[in-house]
Amino acid sequence: MLLSIVEGLKNYFSEFKVLKHTPREFWNLNLVINFFEMLAYFSFITVLAMYLSENVGFDDQWAGNVVGIFSFMITIIIFFSGPIIDSIGVKRALFYSMLILIPCRLFMGLIGPFENWYLDKNLDLEKARSMIVEQDLQKKVFTHDTNKLIDAQVEIVMANPDLAAKNFKAEELRLDSMGLRENLILTAAKSEKVKNEFGEDLATQLQDQEKFKSLVVMLVGENPAIAEKYYVDLDKAVAAGEVEFKKAIINIVTNYPELRSKLSIQETLKIVVFIILIFTAMGEALMVPAIYAALRMYTNKRTSGTAFNFQYLTMNIGAVLSYVMFDFLRNNFGNESILLVGSLFAVICAAATLFLRSNITVTDEGEVLEKPAKTAAEKENPLSILIEVIKEPAFWRFMFFLLLLIGVKLVFTHQFMVMPKYYDRVLGPDAPIGLLNAINPAIIVAGLILFIPIVMKFTVFRLIIVGTFVSASSVFFLAIPAKFFLFLGWTYEQGFLTLILLQIVVFAFGELIWSPRLSEYTVTIAPRGREGTYMSLAALPFFIAKPLNGWLSGLLLTEYCPEGVLNDVVSGARQWYNGPEMMWLIFGIIAISSPILVVTFRKFIRKTERQKDEREAREAEEEAAKKEAGSQEA
Repeated sequence: MLLSIVEGLKNYFSEFKVLKHTPREFWNLNLVINFFEMLAYFSFITVLAMYLSENVGFDDQWAGNVVGIFSFMITIIIFFSGPIIDSIGVKRALFYSMLILIPCRLFMGLIGPFENWYLDKNLDLEKARSMIVEQDLQKKVFTHDTNKLIDAQVEIVMANPDLAAKNFKAEELRLDSMGLRENLILTAAKSEKVKNEFGEDLATQLQDQEKFKSLVVMLVGENPAIAEKYYVDLDKAVAAGEVEFKKAIINIVTNYPELRSKLSIQETLKIVVFIILIFTAMGEALMVPAIYAALRMYTNKRTSGTAFNFQYLTMNIGAVLSYVMFDFLRNNFGNESILLVGSLFAVICAAATLFLRSNITVTDEGEVLEKPAKTAAEKENPLSILIEVIKEPAFWRFMFFLLLLIGVKLVFTHQFMVMPKYYDRVLGPDAPIGLLNAINPAIIVAGLILFIPIVMKFTVFRLIIVGTFVSASSVFFLAIPAKFFLFLGWTYEQGFLTLILLQIVVFAFGELIWSPRLSEYTVTIAPRGREGTYMSLAALPFFIAKPLNGWLSGLLLTEYCPEGVLNDVVSGARQWYNGPEMMWLIFGIIAISSPILVVTFRKFIRKTERQKDEREAREAEEEAAKKEAGSQEA
């Protein structure tokens, strides 16, 4: 087994030997621009939905809508960016994209500090205090922080002398939502105040998430030592001086959207962030097809397949490291720090683009030729390029193929629209979101090394079918109820984590098989000089699908996996048919439709490949005829 792995490693890295003949731009593109942009992009797209909810104030539905619109904007701009890239060249396209991304990420990262500055200068403290005290929010604010909410429950249970014989450990209680809930109810049952408020049937009453939070607030108040830790004492803050009082008020205001909308500039900030995201979409849309077009420019037929493997390898190494960076930055400095670091990485990428040449080509013999820069008269009009491409019947067969792949492609969007919130809500506040997201690209990196030499023996189209089927099937693991694992003595969190890991691993193996092959398939069927246009127009089927998926993900999160869903599952308030399992069953059915439809229409789709081969044969014959005619004249 070890020898076969070693042999696989040797074979994989020996394949990269063909890249030694590629120009220096290839290495700059992959090791600097592609790598650092992937560090920034993957961490940005993972934090985006949480940033919109936690920092900007959108609810789940609107956060999903905004992420969907953002994805849609990237898609629609990519559609128009391809001909522009083919016209202005990859160097300018990459440089312009970074010039857009630098200020966008910077400004989004400074939204929170700006709002705090505004409140510090303009907040009516007495009006805010009156609104807070009227609703007792100074006592409830800690429940908006999931970590504090769980810590308070743990301390309440640990402080109950009747449960001392059980020798609870705080960390074990934090990781066992069912055990924590059961012991909290036992503690609450001893309180006369709780009985008067909720009655005898606590278990049923507390299936309601808001009532459950109210119970925790009430129990905190019955223990002065715990209350001092979790309640905000406004009188004490006043006595400590204006600075501390203002800090306490601002902390409460920014935790309640209804207060932020009345006392802050939250609605204005939502509009500002939305506008910034439109410009961010422009930068991302210009960058993605430009990288693939540059890959084709800096390679030839011999090195193309290996180059795409190498690009996919560096992209996934960047993804792994981005998720490690994600957990570190988010846990220590907050969501906005991820955006600020992303802005810095865009500066590095912008500097690297200055060292690219956009007027070279690599011949099939491996020779790097510098072409004279096009004159204004020689430059093709982007619109004429677009019209030329969309007139080709082969192109529309290709579009039909991509349309069929929408279902499984949308699983990628779940990774940033749905997964971060899903992980946080079913695993608790200690969910290692970055680590879980890092597993996928880590498998891709290992798989590219160990398995690509094997799968490369099969046709690209067959790999796409098999890979999409595997990836789509992975979603159904998340439709299995976590309660099935309770008979093993596991907690709900352990059950959810097991299913999540299964989904991640199976999806990654499927992605490894088909995703890099799809990119290669796209540029290889494109006519020479039209790679950017094909890569951009390949986004056409997602015009409608992405915003719809944003809307659908927000809707399904709200309906089946809202904040506090773990408590609902543990209490029995949600079963598989109205819990997160139903959400994933719906997503799974959508995903599995893709490989089924591709198999159904495979004969029609593959006509594009045959026409590509026929066109290249004609071009080769014409080129040979021209050379022969030229030699005869000489």
